[in-house]
Order: sequence, then structure tokens, then C-alpha cells
Amino acid sequence: MKKIIFLFIIVVYTISSAQESEICKCSLLTKSEDSIKKFSNNVATISKKEALRPPFDFISIKYLKSYAKSEDVVDSVDLKIKSFLNIKKIDNDDDYLHYKITDSIEKAEFSKTFGNIPKPLIIKSGKLNYSIAILYFSNYKSKYYLALSTDEGKTWKNYYTGLVRKFNYILKSNSQFPLWKDSEHIQIEADIVRMIKPMTFPGLKEEFETVKKNALLTLHLKEILKDSDNDGFNDLEEELELFTNPLSDDTDHDGIPDYEDPNPKYKSVNNDFTKLLQAIMYGDYPVVENSDVRQSEFIVNLETFEKDFNNPAIFFHGQETKFSDSFNFSVIVTDNQSFKQITPVGQKIIFLTSEEFSRYKKNSFMNLYTPNYSKLFPCDDASDTYLFVTDNLWIGRTYLIKRIPQGWLIKTVSSWQS
Repeated sequence: MKKIIFLFIIVVYTISSAQESEICKCSLLTKSEDSIKKFSNNVATISKKEALRPPFDFISIKYLKSYAKSEDVVDSVDLKIKSFLNIKKIDNDDDYLHYKITDSIEKAEFSKTFGNIPKPLIIKSGKLNYSIAILYFSNYKSKYYLALSTDEGKTWKNYYTGLVRKFNYILKSNSQFPLWKDSEHIQIEADIVRMIKPMTFPGLKEEFETVKKNALLTLHLKEILKDSDNDGFNDLEEELELFTNPLSDDTDHDGIPDYEDPNPKYKSVNNDFTKLLQAIMYGDYPVVENSDVRQSEFIVNLETFEKDFNNPAIFFHGQETKFSDSFNFSVIVTDNQSFKQITPVGQKIIFLTSEEFSRYKKNSFMNLYTPNYSKLFPCDDASDTYLFVTDNLWIGRTYLIKRIPQGWLIKTVSSWQS
């Protein structure tokens, strides 16, 4: 199979069955900052001076004369893949076989763990008396975590360090220093980098430059280990990533602890609007026979909704859950109150308001690439009729929604795909 070079371009198209006359007049959609047209993912680059400034007070930096070099770091999984391909003399043009071999080796390597953390994700580990610490990165968005055991590995807790790879550190697995500096601090060598060119989405990746190659970071554990509500998420993760209440183990007071709640920020509500939005959200299965969200028109039957939705055949495109991820949530930006109160199926969701997102995206450039769902905008010239706009990064749709005796009639009036 010859390699295929994919040129990513935005293809904007209108569903053939949708006529311009079908789109209602909607002044709120035009004016609202919540519309997809007003939704901006722009990111500003930072100066070298800003990159050198520690992001938190609990981090201090020392610059070394003799230091570990990042170019000497070996990716053991990548090395095994290349070695296998070379020994077996696999044709470089056979993409499918390359994928199968890579996937098989990665699964085998990720099944090998230390303290329940897949070994390929571990940066550095160390033992001090009865305490074992493992510094690792998550397989999703490359956030840096600390796994800690105070009983010689019998039990473990995971703590978000507040740091994300390349924002603005790349921690070195070949650091010459022991992970434990003392009982209150860990230390790790790092490159300090900054982004000089944001990613063009879809298209080219971000570009970075190395500002310093000889940094030694020291992290005070007091702030990292702080879990005020003892819910399993440290305060840093709740404040920076989850936007849940660090002082309550049940943010929405629905009786489900945040750690187990598929929607920890908002109580689930069961009404006509949440059913409508759940059907659109999970519309890759037939809500009624021969109808699904990818068709230009379908019906959500409220009379049979509970039965239809009881066992949906949902197809998810996200990454499989990694055991080492402390919290594997999808993140969605919306100011739609009904949408925030749906009951997620087969996944956990953090719903962020547009105001929360403005803070969230500052934590990492990776946080920019977050799906956005609009409010339900009532049409000016038609009763019980709404426009709803979605942007899932790779695909977006505008729906015209009208209440009918059975429930909701939904038409896709425009769509784009990258």
C-alpha cells in the first residue's frame, strides 16, 4: 500500500437538502458572542523573559553548569518499533502494516507498569524511606503528574503538578539528580521552551524554541499534595483543569462524588430540552429507526425516548482510557444551561462556560482545541423553533430544530468538515 499524503484543507459545504429559506431569522444568533462565528481559539506567544519565570510560587529554578541533554533521551517504545521494522525488513510504504506493528508494540509496552503507571509514561521515580514517588505524564494532553505512595507501594495517589509538557518545560528522564531532594521537595532537570508559532488548525503543528537547556526545577510538595476536600483530586487540578469546587467532594450536590460523577459540575436534569441535546450529542446511533444525526433530517421522539436511549450504540472517536490518567474527562465549552445538565453516556464531561474557557486555555496551548456548543437560539419568525450550532474541531453543524407533536424535528441546515 503506497503512502498517501493528506493535505488538510477546510471544506465548507451546505447540505444539499437544506435550502436557504429553511434557515429562520435569528437576531440572537447573529449578535451573541456565544455563536461559533464569535468563538476564537487564538493564542498569544510569550517572551523569553516570561518563559523563564516559574508559573507557580512552589517552583524554583537553578541553572546548572553540567546538565543532562534532552537529545540523549531515548524513547524505548519508538526504539523497539524501529528495531522490529528493521529486523523484519518491513516495507516502508506499507502504512497499514506499520500501524498494526506500532499498535501491537505500544499496547505490550503500556501494559508494563510500575505503581500502576505505564512505564513508557514514567519520567523519573525515587524512594525516600517508606515513600515512593513517580513523576510521569498523562497520555492525553501530556500533563505532568506525581504518583505517590507512603507505604512502600501498597497504595498510591495521583497529583497534578500544574505543569504541561512544552508549557514551558520538557522534563528530562535522564536527569542526573535523584527525584527526591528531601522529604518536602522533588527535583528534575528540564529544558525551558516557548512556543514561537501557534498551530494552524487544521494544518501545521506548533513551533517551539529552547530558551534554556540547563534548568533544574525544584517543586515544593505542600501545594501539590493539597486536597482540601479529600476527593482524590488535588486542589491544583480542580482549580486549573476541572473547575470543580476544591472545598467540596460533591460540587453539584447531586449525591455523586466528583471522582465518580460523569458530570461533576452540574446536576443532571431530565426534560424535553436535555433529551433533545442528548440526542444530538449522541446522535451516531438511531434515536428512532432509520434516523441519525448524520442525516439531514431526523426526529427525536419524546414518547419513546427513554426506551430508545436506554442502550445506545455509541461510537466514540476519543482515545481509550489510560489507567494513569487521574481524570479522563472530555471538555466542552458551552453557555447552554440545558446542555450543561445532560447525563453523559459512556464518558465523563467537564462543561466550561465561555468565561471559564478564557482561563482554561491559558493553562496550555493544548486546551485551545476544545469543542464548542452554542445556546439554543429561538427564531424570530417561527414559534417553538431554534437554531443550534456545534463545533467539534473537525466537523461543525448548524441545526434547525422545531417542536412537533412527537417531540423534535431536527434538520441540518449547514455543515463543514476539515
